[in-house]
Amino acid sequence: MSAKKNPLYVVTDNGNTVEQANGMVDAMIKKLGLESMINLMNSILSLMTDQVGNYGFFLYLQEIVDQFAVFIESIIEKVSLFIPSNS
Repeated sequence: MSAKKNPLYVVTDNGNTVEQANGMVDAMIKKLGLESMINLMNSILSLMTDQVGNYGFFLYLQEIVDQFAVFIESIIEKVSLFIPSNS
């Protein structure tokens, strides 16, 4: 029988708001108030993918998304050094 993990909660607005997070990345996004930026980035990416008309632009868009993913992964890697692991 596996033990249940304690849920992760994020407290914001000087203790007035408590939200459950689905993981450390989700907790950081909520704690830093980046949810609206993530939604904006999703909207921009959706708009750009709707404009793909040829394979060349698809490759260009893929390169941009890959570079952004590498950037985000490097930030998560650096931040994770300061966050204790639950395992």
